[in-house]
Amino acid sequence: MKRILCALCALIILSGCAVPDSLQLDVSQGYGLHTKLLHLNASTEKSRQRIEGFASLTEDAQPLDKDISLFAYYPDLTVTITRDGDRGQTAVVDINGDHVDFHYLDDGQIYRSKMTPDDLKKLLHQPTR
Repeated sequence: MKRILCALCALIILSGCAVPDSLQLDVSQGYGLHTKLLHLNASTEKSRQRIEGFASLTEDAQPLDKDISLFAYYPDLTVTITRDGDRGQTAVVDINGDHVDFHYLDDGQIYRSKMTPDDLKKLLHQPTR
């Protein structure tokens, strides 16, 4: 019985080690090799919820009828969400007055998020612990 409990505990611990890297978030200031503001993995439920909050930035976004050359020359943030070890999807984000606009690195389309600038700032400035 003792061996079964030890084996079960080891299995739980080892399976828990693989789960945090299944969902990761990186937020950097600006575009390119700028200051990293936040790195999270799904090690806790609170971290997972925060990552999903950042993912909602791109959900139900409306495409804008603007040329990519009209996007901000100095965007505010770069947000990358990686799921299950894939390459990750990166959005270049600009807080534009009352709106949050973004585009994906591999897409020339500009989108407007349903997330407000205040909601994005609250999400970014949450304590990590």
